Amino acid sequence: MTLTIRGLVKGYGAATVLKGVDLDIAPGEVHALLGPNGAGKSTLIKCIGGVVTPDAGELALDGESLGQLTPNRAFAAGIATIHQHLSLIDVLSVSDNLFLGQEKTVAGVLDRAGQRRVTAELLDRFGLDVAPGTKVGGLPMGTKQLLEIAKAWHRTDVRVLILDEPTASLSESETERLFAEIVKMKDGGARIVYTTHRLGEVFRIADRVTVLRDGVVALQEKVSDVEPERIVEVISGGTGAPTAPAEPADLGPVRLRLRDLAGPRFGPIDLDVRSGEILGLYGVLGSGRTSLLETLAGRYRAARGSAEVDGERSAPRTPAGAVRRGIALVPSDRLRQALWPTRNAADNLLLPSYRRLARLGLRRHSREKRLFAETARQVDLQPPDGGRKGGQFSGGNQQKLVLGRWLARAGELGVLLLDEPTQGVDVGARRQIYQVCRELAARGLAVVFASSDAQEVALLAHRAVVMDRGRLTTELTGEDITESALLAEAHQFTGVTTDLPDDAAATLPEVRP
Repeated sequence: MTLTIRGLVKGYGAATVLKGVDLDIAPGEVHALLGPNGAGKSTLIKCIGGVVTPDAGELALDGESLGQLTPNRAFAAGIATIHQHLSLIDVLSVSDNLFLGQEKTVAGVLDRAGQRRVTAELLDRFGLDVAPGTKVGGLPMGTKQLLEIAKAWHRTDVRVLILDEPTASLSESETERLFAEIVKMKDGGARIVYTTHRLGEVFRIADRVTVLRDGVVALQEKVSDVEPERIVEVISGGTGAPTAPAEPADLGPVRLRLRDLAGPRFGPIDLDVRSGEILGLYGVLGSGRTSLLETLAGRYRAARGSAEVDGERSAPRTPAGAVRRGIALVPSDRLRQALWPTRNAADNLLLPSYRRLARLGLRRHSREKRLFAETARQVDLQPPDGGRKGGQFSGGNQQKLVLGRWLARAGELGVLLLDEPTQGVDVGARRQIYQVCRELAARGLAVVFASSDAQEVALLAHRAVVMDRGRLTTELTGEDITESALLAEAHQFTGVTTDLPDDAAATLPEVRP
C-alpha cells in the first residue's frame, strides 16, 4: 500500500504555504522532494511527521487515515523524520542518545551494559568506528548525521522515512553508507521521502521526483523520464542554473598572508589571497577546511605560524577580535553559530553595525532602517521584513541575513571567510549568494570560501586550492578549475598531516553572531 496525501493545505496568517498538494509514495520507493526555498517542502514534511497540523486535506498510510497527527502518533505509525538540524544531545554518550527516553532496565535498574551492546551492533551496521560511550559533542558532523538516522532505525519499525538534506554534512564514504542503508530500507518495503538540493543524488538514489513551487506541485515524474535541465528549470522558475563567474578584475595587493600556519587538524599552510580575489578551498569532509577558517576567525588558536591581514599580524583570541582585525566568518551551521531564530531580521542583519550607526551611545533608528532596507535589497531578502523573526525565514533567506550582516560592514573588512556558503540552499538563492560574493570581491575584499561541492568551486572561484588531511595539495586557476579536476586531485593525495602539539586543539568560545 501507499502513503497517500490529498489536497493538503496549510497557511500561516495571510500566507498560504501549501495550496492543495497531492502526493503518493509507494512501498519500496525513494521519492525525491525538491523546490526552491519557501516552496513549502519543510511545511509538507512537518505535516507528514505530525509537527504541523494541516488546515485541510488528508494523509493515509496503507489505506488507513492517519487522522490528526502529532509527532508521537506519527512515530507510532512508523513515520520517522530525520531533520537537517540534529536532535542529538552533545553532552550525552552515543549509547545514551540512542536509548534516550527508551532506556533498557533490568529489575528497575538501568542496563547500561545492554545498551552499549545493542549500540555496538547498530554502529557496526552503519560502519561507524565509534565507541558506544563516546560523547556525541566531540564527533564530526557527518558521524552525528548517521547516528541520527541510526537512532530512528533503532526506535521504530520504519514504514515511512523522511530524510531532510541527509548528505549535507556527510563525506563521500558516509554518503555511500547512507545510500546502502536506503537501498536496504527500500528493498524492505519502506517508503522514503528524500529532500535535497543536489540533483546528482536524485538521479543516483530516487525513483520519482516531485518539485514544489509556491505551495503547489510544479513537476511530478519518474526520474527515468525527466532530464536534469528540466528539473532545474522548474525549480528556478525558468531562470536556469548559476552561471560561471566573470573574469576577475585586476587583483590588488595581498590582503591575507599565511606562513607555516598550523592548528587543529590542519597545517602547516602557506597561502596568499589578494584583494578582489575569490579563493575556493575544496576538500572532502575532514580535510581541515573548516578548522582552518575557524582558526582564522578566532574560534581556535593556532599552534604555530603566522597570519597577516594587510601586512599586520592577526592572531585573534575571539571571533570579535577577528572582526576588529578585518576578518569575518559565515559558518556552515548558521542556526547554531550565526543566526538568532527568535530575534527579528533587522537585529540579525545589523547587530555588528549598531554601535557604528549610533550617536553618543544612542541608537539612530532611521539610519538602521535605511541600512537594513539597502542591504536586504542587495541580498534579495524575501520577504524584506525587518520585523520578521529569523527562524521564520527559509534556509536560503537565513543565509542571506548572515551574509548581509557582513555586506553591511564591507568597508571595515579585509577578508570574508565562508564555510559551505550554499549548504541547504536552492538554485535561485545560490545564484544570489554567488553574486553577493562577487560584489564583495569587486569592492576589494579577499573572499575565501570552503566547499565540498566541486561544481560550486568551479562556478565561483577565481582560484581553487585542494585541501586533503590538513594540507594544501594542488592549486588550479582559470579554465583548469573543473569538477573532474577537483575530484581527481582531492582523491589522489596520500600524505599525512604532521603531528601537532597537544595544545593545537585548544579551543576558544564558539562563533556567535
